Amino acid sequence: MRPCSVARTLAIIGDRWSFLILREGWFGVRRFEEMRENLGIATNILADRLARLVQAGVLRKVPYNAGERFEYRFTEIGLDLYKPMLVMMAWGDRWLSDGKPPMRLRHKACGQDFSAIVVCSECKKPISSKDTDYILRYPFDL
Repeated sequence: MRPCSVARTLAIIGDRWSFLILREGWFGVRRFEEMRENLGIATNILADRLARLVQAGVLRKVPYNAGERFEYRFTEIGLDLYKPMLVMMAWGDRWLSDGKPPMRLRHKACGQDFSAIVVCSECKKPISSKDTDYILRYPFDL
């Protein structure tokens, strides 16, 4: 099997519940019970996914209420997953919302609504699949 960063990422967040748990975190939800209620998820599945996200270093458990309970906060790695989530949201808004996206995103710095786009880090022009090529950094054997 050849190395693949997408496959490694999906191994951590590639199921529906893990990504929805992250979405709740970006909405400011940090506690188990509130996540369970908001998502309508079984407690055993939520506990499993949270444990996986903590083990992968995406979230960290922080005690509260005199250390009897925990909340889940993003690590630097977890916060960086916000960018791909925005791109996935833009795709879903375009192709799966019948022209009625469920929410608007507003950039706090300028006060404008926005949609995520992918741009070249060097020239700042938007990128589509036909605009790129690839150079493998490993031998490819068939």
